[in-house]
Amino acid sequence: MRYVLPLLILLVAAGCPDGSTQPAVDHDAGDAGPSGDAMASDADGSAGTDGGEVGLEMPALQARPVSGRWLAGDFHVHATGASNDTGGNSTPERIKEVGVMRGLDFLVLTDHSNSTGSDPSTLDEDPALFNQGPEFPYWDEAARLSDDTFLMVDGNEMSPRQMDNGPTGHVGCYPRDLATFDPDVAFVDRPRGEVTGAQTLQQAHDAGCFATVNHPFGPAPWIAFDWTSRDYDGIEVFNGGAGWDQFDYQAVEAYACDLSLGQVDTAMGGSDNHRVNQELPGTLTNPPLALPHTWVFADSLDWSTIVAGLDAHRVTISDTGTPMDVDVYAADGTWLAMTGGEFDASSGAILRARGALANSQGEARTLQFVRVTADACDDTRMPRQIIVPDPHWEIVDEVEVEADSTFDVTVSVTPQPGDAYFAWLHPGTSRVIQKYGVAISNAVRAR
Repeated sequence: MRYVLPLLILLVAAGCPDGSTQPAVDHDAGDAGPSGDAMASDADGSAGTDGGEVGLEMPALQARPVSGRWLAGDFHVHATGASNDTGGNSTPERIKEVGVMRGLDFLVLTDHSNSTGSDPSTLDEDPALFNQGPEFPYWDEAARLSDDTFLMVDGNEMSPRQMDNGPTGHVGCYPRDLATFDPDVAFVDRPRGEVTGAQTLQQAHDAGCFATVNHPFGPAPWIAFDWTSRDYDGIEVFNGGAGWDQFDYQAVEAYACDLSLGQVDTAMGGSDNHRVNQELPGTLTNPPLALPHTWVFADSLDWSTIVAGLDAHRVTISDTGTPMDVDVYAADGTWLAMTGGEFDASSGAILRARGALANSQGEARTLQFVRVTADACDDTRMPRQIIVPDPHWEIVDEVEVEADSTFDVTVSVTPQPGDAYFAWLHPGTSRVIQKYGVAISNAVRAR
C-alpha cells in the first residue's frame, strides 16, 4: 500500500537559462525549512498528486546540523598521451583550465589501462603493448596542478575486453589514499577474453582504489559490465556520452536493484570526456568535460574528505549546474538524515528535495521520489550477459518542474525498515538520447 501525502512544492523562476553549469543555488549545508502554512500543489498550482489534501499544515523543518558543502567533480576524464582518441590537445593543463571554467572543484583523470604507457594513437590490439603501463602517467602532473582552489587526481579506467566483443566492463579506479598509493602498480587487462570484470574489480581493490563500474549497460557491448562480480564500490548511473540516454536509465535500475537486495553502493556520474575543447552540450560521441557534475558533500576541498563522502554515499549527480539536495525529517520537523544517510523508520518521515532545472533546452522535467523496498528486485543480471534487472520500484510522488526554475519539494511517507528512497529529475521515459537537465540523488535508507 502506498502512503503518500504531498506537502509543499515551491517553483521559483531562476537558474541558468543559457545552459551553463555555473551554480544557481547555495551549495552549503541546508537551511531551515519553509513555514507551515503552504498548500500542497504541483508545478502548475493544482492539488498534489496521489490524493494529497490541500491546505494541510506542516512543521517547520530543522536546519541540517551537518557542516560541509557540495563540491563539484568529474570522475571520468581522459587525457592526451594516455588514452586514445583524445584529439591531441587534452593535456592535464588544458583539462584543468576548462574544468575551472565550467565550475568544477576537482576531477579525476581516468585513462584506459590498455593504452596508458603504450600507444594512445592506435586502436589496434598489439600484443607487444599488452599490460605495459604505466597506469598512472600523470600522477606527478596532477599533484602539481592541484592547489587550494582546485584538485586533480590521477586515476585509471581499467579496460579489459572479450574476444567476441561481449561484455567485460570498464572499471574506474580512484586511489583512496594519495599518500600511500603506489602509482607504479601494473594492471593486467589483456589478452582479450582472459580478464573478467570480477578480476578487474579485484585488481582495483588490491591497488587501493575506490572501484566503480562505468556505463554498465553500454552503449557498445564491449564496454558493458559482465556481472561476474558485485564487489564494486560505485556504479556510474549518468555517463556523459550521448547526454542522458536509455543506458543511464538502465544503470539507475541496476543501482535500485542493488539497494533492494541490500547492497549499498554509491551512484556516480562522469563526463567520459576525451576531447577537452568540445563545447557544451556536446555531440553524440563527443561528450564535453564536466557534463554531468558529480557532487560530493565534504568538509573541505581535500581528497581524503571527498573519498569519505563517496563512502558515505553523500553524492548527487546532475548536469543542471546545481546539486539536488535531499533531506529526511521526522513528522515533527526534526532533521534525520541527508543524501546517502540512514534514518529511523518508526515515526514516519518527510522527504525533501531541492535544486534547480537548467540546461534542459527549455523543456520541463519530471521530479520523482522513488521508493525501493527490500527483496523486491527481479535481478535478471547474469555473468557475461547484458540483461537489465527490474527493481519493482514505486513512484511515491512526482511533479513537473518547469525549465529554468528552482524547486523545493516535500512529501510525507510511511517507511518500513529496509526501504530506500531517492529523488530523480529526468525526462520521464527511458527511451531517450542526448537529453539534458537531469539530476539523481543517492538514496536515504530506513532502518
